Amino acid sequence: MVRSLMRRLFRGERGQALPLFALFLLIFVGFVAMSIDVGRYVWARTQMQAAVDAAALAAAQSMPSETDAATKATEYWMDNSGFIRSQGENVQFAVTYPQGNKAVRVQASARIPTWFARIFGVTHWNVSASGDAESQVLDIVVVFDISGSMCFDSFRQVENSTSYMMSPGRLTPAGGFAFPRLAENINATQTTIRLNDVRIFTSTNAATNRSNFGTTFNSTTPYWQLSVGSNPTAVPTSASLRPGIIMIDNELMRITGVNTSTNTLTVIRGYRNEQTEQNTVATSHAMNAEVWANRTGYSSTSDYCQLASYYTPTTTQNGPHQPFDDAIDAAKYFTTLFDSQYDKIGAVRYSTTAAISQNLTANFANVRGSLDAILWPSGATNIPHGIAVGRQVLDGPGKRANAVRVLVLVTDGIANTYCGSATYNPNAYNGTSCTTGSGVSQAETHARREAERARNGDILIFTIGLGNDLNTTFLQDIAAIGGGQFYHAPTTAQLDEAFQAVAEQTHIALVK
Repeated sequence: MVRSLMRRLFRGERGQALPLFALFLLIFVGFVAMSIDVGRYVWARTQMQAAVDAAALAAAQSMPSETDAATKATEYWMDNSGFIRSQGENVQFAVTYPQGNKAVRVQASARIPTWFARIFGVTHWNVSASGDAESQVLDIVVVFDISGSMCFDSFRQVENSTSYMMSPGRLTPAGGFAFPRLAENINATQTTIRLNDVRIFTSTNAATNRSNFGTTFNSTTPYWQLSVGSNPTAVPTSASLRPGIIMIDNELMRITGVNTSTNTLTVIRGYRNEQTEQNTVATSHAMNAEVWANRTGYSSTSDYCQLASYYTPTTTQNGPHQPFDDAIDAAKYFTTLFDSQYDKIGAVRYSTTAAISQNLTANFANVRGSLDAILWPSGATNIPHGIAVGRQVLDGPGKRANAVRVLVLVTDGIANTYCGSATYNPNAYNGTSCTTGSGVSQAETHARREAERARNGDILIFTIGLGNDLNTTFLQDIAAIGGGQFYHAPTTAQLDEAFQAVAEQTHIALVK
């Protein structure tokens, strides 16, 4: 009897468990179904907000042209809203312009149909997002490196001293001779070579030698015999120049004899490059190849780049001076990325000291003209004074209380000069005059302190390093201190991209 009772009890429990299991399974499936639809809602909302923000930021760069802004916003919305447009219903997208100089508002909405939530009577989710952006009103100063190294890509160094540059010299030198060329092809073994004119190497007139080759050659001893700083047969010192060194293409030669009646030189082939500490290779050269010689600048201005160029510098004919020429073009391009209705730009040039090329102005043609007026690079690299004078421009005529203030520092080298004594004194940087000292560590310390001073005055600092002879850590530090970013342009081809990146970073901001 007891056994029969137990069997009936167990059968009853099994009958109750099955409906409970079915109920719990239904609830679990419902939760899974809802989670899928909720996930679709969250993804739709996230993508819509991201697409709206991207569209607003892109549109703000095209302001104040509302037509261009709407086109750009639509383009970015289409690129970033694939899920919304493929899954949504009644998708709405609109661009409007709140009151303000350069403000834009982007709004979007859509109905996202549900899959499983319909079981519970939820047929769709309503999703919407909006984003406001504005192009900031900017006061900008470009602080531009014009130190002597900015012509090194055009005119190479082959001596230990950095004051000498290999170059062809003037096409029409004042009181001198046009630069010589090979009068015939030569092979790799010839030691007597004929030029169109050899007189430039034999002149005994000090003024002519100075005009053709620079201060160091202010001597009646002709170029091919003049030794500077050491005995011709001795190992060159750091301040020495070997006599009679010429370069044809990439081969160095040393003149050992000159015959003006036949316009021929006797030379030693495949001479050593003291900068690279390697011998050059004797090779064949074609008729009309340029014959380059060592030149140095005038001691008072260190203008070896100017003396090395083909032309007497003017604003319409100059150089070549690379990377200086291309860097100037890139800086001029930078001015085209802003709107003169709202923005102002100034320019500072610096080498051994810094100077104002253009105070803040909305006349960007004047800014470009001030850059063109810099005829050649020369001197050392006083980055701290460049930052200081850039700050003075942003605090000077044309300053506006409502503008975001931006300093863009461009350099191709290492800070090696500073103002005042080795110990930093802010008073040494309160003007454009500067008593200079030299030393890399001191110059970098001064530059960091000047960057702090600028940032304390609400100035953002961006740095652009051109080439590979840079202390990138130092330039990154200056940008970090200034609240901006560092951009590296290994060649001038990347300079436009670096300037474009700075413009994008400073130009716009999400405000909602």
